[in-house]
Amino acid sequence: MKKNYATLLVVLLLGLAGRASAASLTFGHWLVATSDDGSYSYAATVNGQGEVFGEFCAYKSASCRWLLAVRTRCRFGDVYPVLANSSSGANPVAIFCVGAVGKRIYGMALMNRGKLEQSIAHAAQVGFAVPLGNGGFTVAHFQLNGRVQATSFLQKSFFAEIQRRRRAEAAEQPL
Repeated sequence: MKKNYATLLVVLLLGLAGRASAASLTFGHWLVATSDDGSYSYAATVNGQGEVFGEFCAYKSASCRWLLAVRTRCRFGDVYPVLANSSSGANPVAIFCVGAVGKRIYGMALMNRGKLEQSIAHAAQVGFAVPLGNGGFTVAHFQLNGRVQATSFLQKSFFAEIQRRRRAEAAEQPL
């Protein structure tokens, strides 16, 4: 599990920090693109600290997940409570740590998809409050302008591609 999410986040960080591929689309603060190797697609945004929040869809598993790449340390395999807060409401959202994915950047797979999506629905910004071992919190903020359009486009194109790949595989099967 760590390798898949960590690889996605590293490639995303490099891609968003550097050039965007010709096939990428921008919706407000959000970028929609497919990895160079075609193994996944994503809709994501980057904040001013270089942290990433987005939805990643892997073709191999035919599934999508919300991921964070933030400067808050975590230990691989641990699950942490997080508070997702926006003008749409605050909800507890657990995260699964996938470990370091860059220099001082840690990857986290968000759990509780429904609660997360309640917190980001109709909001312009979301903050993720992550508790620290010393009793404090760290917060990562992300702009949501364009998120609805970006994630809708991602899901529509992702599932269309899943169907296309399945038809191609079926056509290649000997009779």
